[in-house]
Amino acid sequence: MSLVSDQEWEEYKSKFNKVYTDAQEDNMRRERFVKSKQTVEEHNKKYENGEVTWKMAINHLSDLTEEEYAKRCGKKVTPPTST
Repeated sequence: MSLVSDQEWEEYKSKFNKVYTDAQEDNMRRERFVKSKQTVEEHNKKYENGEVTWKMAINHLSDLTEEEYAKRCGKKVTPPTST
């Protein structure tokens, strides 16, 4: 069973105006969203247990790959060097 229902996925896309090029991208983005949701839920359990001092939430970045997120947050990508 998926951690994210079809309705929840559609609501996420609607709330953040997400439109993907095709079904393959939609599936990939949904997988990223599921992983983000798992991370949020695991972290928030720690918050409830007093192990951390802040809560996490789903947002407009929850469907990005790690590389896309890093680039968006200012990580410099070094071009490959030729040998």
